[in-house]
Amino acid sequence: MPKIIRVNLKTHQINTESISKEHPLNLFGGRSLTSKIVCDEVPPKIDPLNSENKLIFANGLLGGTLAPCSGRISIGAKSPLTNGIKESNVGGRTPALLSHQDIRAIILEEHAKEWSYLLCHDSKIELIMDKSLVGMNNYALNKHFQEKYGDRIGLFSIGIAGERLYKAASIASTDLEGYPSRHAGRGGLGAVMGSKKVKAIVVIPAKANLISYSNKEAFKSAAKEWGSTLYKSKRNFSKFGTLIGLTFMNTMHGLPTQNFRRGAFEDVDKISAEAVFDFIQTNHGKTGIPCSPGCVIQCSNLVCDSNGKHLTSSLEYETVALNGSNLLINNIEHLSKIDHICDDYGLDTIEIGNAFGVYMETGKIKWGDSISVIEILEKLELKDPDSIVIANGAVAVGEKYNITRVAQVKGQGISGYDPRTFKGMGVTYLTSPMGADHTAGAAIAGRKPYPQKEYGELHSGDHKVELSQGLQIFTMLLDAMGQCYFVGPTFETVPILVKLLNAKYGWELETTDLISMGKEWLLMEEKYNITAGLKKTERLPSFMETEKLEEIDTRIWDIPQPEIDRFWDDLVVEKE
Repeated sequence: MPKIIRVNLKTHQINTESISKEHPLNLFGGRSLTSKIVCDEVPPKIDPLNSENKLIFANGLLGGTLAPCSGRISIGAKSPLTNGIKESNVGGRTPALLSHQDIRAIILEEHAKEWSYLLCHDSKIELIMDKSLVGMNNYALNKHFQEKYGDRIGLFSIGIAGERLYKAASIASTDLEGYPSRHAGRGGLGAVMGSKKVKAIVVIPAKANLISYSNKEAFKSAAKEWGSTLYKSKRNFSKFGTLIGLTFMNTMHGLPTQNFRRGAFEDVDKISAEAVFDFIQTNHGKTGIPCSPGCVIQCSNLVCDSNGKHLTSSLEYETVALNGSNLLINNIEHLSKIDHICDDYGLDTIEIGNAFGVYMETGKIKWGDSISVIEILEKLELKDPDSIVIANGAVAVGEKYNITRVAQVKGQGISGYDPRTFKGMGVTYLTSPMGADHTAGAAIAGRKPYPQKEYGELHSGDHKVELSQGLQIFTMLLDAMGQCYFVGPTFETVPILVKLLNAKYGWELETTDLISMGKEWLLMEEKYNITAGLKKTERLPSFMETEKLEEIDTRIWDIPQPEIDRFWDDLVVEKE
């Protein structure tokens, strides 16, 4: 039976509750579970670093099962960056190791007096005090614990960014190669973990897989069929990874360039998916690596330098877009070093790319100066003032240096899609409870929540509110399952999820039931944010509302605000 484990870091009391069919959280998992706990238990108006905030690690309803691509975990809390509800999900080996112990969630409550880590083995949690871990970054921390507990363990951990409560701090998860390369990056949740003085959660592999199935044969059959379909349809992802779309984004004038002045980068070929693939092959790296157990898409990579030494894993689209074209950096090796440093210190590469974009507006370093970017990041160890400001995110840099050109929504840096081209993505930025987070409803080219509906051209404003609504609902469902959203946040995926859920739990859900649940979960998050003092819908930064992209003057933000403001009202009407 799935379990929720509550750890009171102040009293050291650890309580376990089993999730029976009658349990009020029985139907919740992943993002829906983290958000439910935040909504029910975290006062909306508190400072996110207050002891009353809770940090929740919640596996999805299909987490760690035989279902393909079900190895992601949601981490939730009130965000130091947006000051609202936040969920950031991550793969790696660690979520599945927890799932195999039938742990649905770990909830960290209160603040510890001394630095500690949690040790999870055989479905039990121990809280261990260890001041010696302070100052360790993620790579050293992984090595330390692998030497102590074995190289098959998984870790959730923070580096110095989380320790020091920087608002761009992330939480690392050990990848399948043993590196701390997978990150719950968005929202500054690493700072929440740091505020609680928890350096890591160490998960030792279970002696036996405790996941059970109501009808295992039915589950296996549905999972195998879906996995085969996904494997065949996603082969280009395996070769080129998430960078596969970078050249297309550039062609469509949607690739952030020079702090969102343009949507196209003249040196795009030097940092394209093909260029990165060639770089990896030449230097004996790897492609086609699963990001978590059971992943059939296999879009991760491992990048080495010219001497065959590990540089980073994995170099992905968002990192290259925000730290590459956005900063006019065209050097793959330097981008890999930037990614490695961020992984090691525990920093969100999206927020850091935005922050450096604002910093370059000051003229302190030149556009394209990747060496200076690396040096400034490395100086974070020494608590350099400029490094600290950047580690607190784009808004902090703008406030410090009086720069108004800051690409953010709800205090969080915009991801790698310029909303003046990606209109549906722009609506997601403005309406999602998560702020400027593409993963909440990624309206990329060709993605249609309801395949039979027409949503207009990518850069047209027509039907984009409806497009974002559908994608946000179906993405919520995938997040609640523990699924990678690359499997497809569409209506066509929902019957498959229903079949798997019914086979796993013995439920009798219908497709309409699950869609209704997705809407209810979104409305729950929105209600929390309103109570916390946030707006239902936001506005883009003023420069994005008034400027055209420099290279193509037809690309402007032209969706009427009243249309966007109806997003939640229309969702309620549709729900009813």
